[in-house]
Amino acid sequence: MARIAIVTDEISGDPITAVELGLEWGVRRFELRAVSSGRLPFVSEADLRKLDSLARRGDMELTVMSPGFFKAPLDSGVTRRQLEEGLPRAIELAHRLGVPKIDFFAGRKESGLPRADASRKAADLLRRCAEMLADADLGMLLENEHICWADTGTNAKAILDLTDHPNMELNWDPCNVVWAGGSPFPREYELVKPHIGHLHIKDTARGRAGRFRGAHIGEGEVGWGAILRAFVQSGWDGVYTVETHFEPKVAASRRCVQNLRRLLVEAL
Repeated sequence: MARIAIVTDEISGDPITAVELGLEWGVRRFELRAVSSGRLPFVSEADLRKLDSLARRGDMELTVMSPGFFKAPLDSGVTRRQLEEGLPRAIELAHRLGVPKIDFFAGRKESGLPRADASRKAADLLRRCAEMLADADLGMLLENEHICWADTGTNAKAILDLTDHPNMELNWDPCNVVWAGGSPFPREYELVKPHIGHLHIKDTARGRAGRFRGAHIGEGEVGWGAILRAFVQSGWDGVYTVETHFEPKVAASRRCVQNLRRLLVEAL
């Protein structure tokens, strides 16, 4: 059976509520990103206690922590603080909660900075993180994000190649590829397939003004039917993580989970 997961704050900022609803829908795996008091690891003691209670449960699994590191410009003070202060806290929290992997980005795109130079800077930064996580026995993911230098899977792979560290894999988000103006399947999928360690699943469609908006999985422009068929037929043994990305959160996430489950059955 396919292992479906969901990002908790796509259901609720209260992680306990998110997990309870997810379990009702048959979801047993959860990615951590934000809670009511903020984005991990900078959260309140009350929310930390809630997260501790989840980590002690035996009926669910925490898969990935996404602290949002390196979505600011590469040379910014925000990025330096995330490296020097945020990363040690994230490592400590991942160990505390038993989360095996931490997700990163590759720096916000800036006009005037050539992509080749930005990719080298991003690789140098990410290599330091990959080494720290390897020493901490944690896995590292690089997520492609349309506002960052690793905007498509293709450009993320170029940074992965420059980083050249065995502890770093791709968190592939085909919807973010579409938002970046790329095409995720089939050519990009074949290129990044050996590097994929995690998969984010959301969909998008264009509104009346031609702007992208959120859509239920399988009802937008990403082409999830073909992508999921390729994953299933390849023997993918990772998780299929729902990242709804639009509201109303509970209703939209429930339908996204239902649609994903149906698409995975159809892909067999």
